[in-house]
Amino acid sequence: MKKLFSGIILLSFGILVSCGQKEMNKFPDYTKLEQDLYIKYFSQNEEGREIQQGDVVTLDMKYTTEDDSVLFESQPGQPPVTLQADTGSYPGDFMGVFIGMHEGDSASVLVNADSFFIKTAGMPQRPNFVDSGSVLKFVINISRVQSMEEMQAEQMQKAAEAEAKESEVLTQYLNDNQITVEPTASGMYFISKKKGSGKQAAAGKTVKVNYAGRLITGEYFDTSIEEVAKAEGLYDERRTYQPLEFPLGQGQVIPGWDEGIALMKEGGEATLIIPSNLAYGANPRPGGVIQPYNTLIFEVELIEVTD
Repeated sequence: MKKLFSGIILLSFGILVSCGQKEMNKFPDYTKLEQDLYIKYFSQNEEGREIQQGDVVTLDMKYTTEDDSVLFESQPGQPPVTLQADTGSYPGDFMGVFIGMHEGDSASVLVNADSFFIKTAGMPQRPNFVDSGSVLKFVINISRVQSMEEMQAEQMQKAAEAEAKESEVLTQYLNDNQITVEPTASGMYFISKKKGSGKQAAAGKTVKVNYAGRLITGEYFDTSIEEVAKAEGLYDERRTYQPLEFPLGQGQVIPGWDEGIALMKEGGEATLIIPSNLAYGANPRPGGVIQPYNTLIFEVELIEVTD
């Protein structure tokens, strides 16, 4: 059974209390759906779209121990929880609760923790801090129901809109800064600031590069230079600031770097304006300054080239 999860950490649990099958009777206001799977509705929206097998469900979710100690809770501003509805792969599978529910429904669900960890979450064994037979309580609020095709079409539309916006912002930046160099065939802008006189960088060679990276808005996100880090509020005393060393053309850096550095010689300095398709695209590293479809600008200095 194919399952899609996002925005949910299945492994971050605290101490759970012991609860066997008969302890399910502690919750008389819940309705038994099947073995080890119980539900209590807070609200039912029968006018809402009914969930069918294979639909993508977007929801807010919280799950707790029996005594309501929170183990996970959806947070505003974070990616929502999404999953693909299915019938469940075994009796009592949490995933089996969604089919037949509706967009707008809100409910609490009880599941067996052993089965959830091992069968649903796919862990090799129940964590040793979890008592056998314990119960997890899920509170779910279903905000959206889509078919897989609808979700994919929406994602494609959003991507096209974001790419168009990025292009618009880049064009404005080039105009505002009177940048007239032509882009390379890939779409990167290489602006030479100082011609190097040493060895030519090339794919397969190892290079050392000093750099400072910023967004097109001017906000710095990374640098190898301590003085820049301090000036831009990025300084981390645990870090050693030194040139970045890597083999060129091996995919160990973003494509825009592999292309741009290969145009330089030792001692050279340049500005690389790198559109997102040559950087981190739609899926940059989470938690950082870089967002989806961000054009990046790097000031780079090629320190050394070795075979």
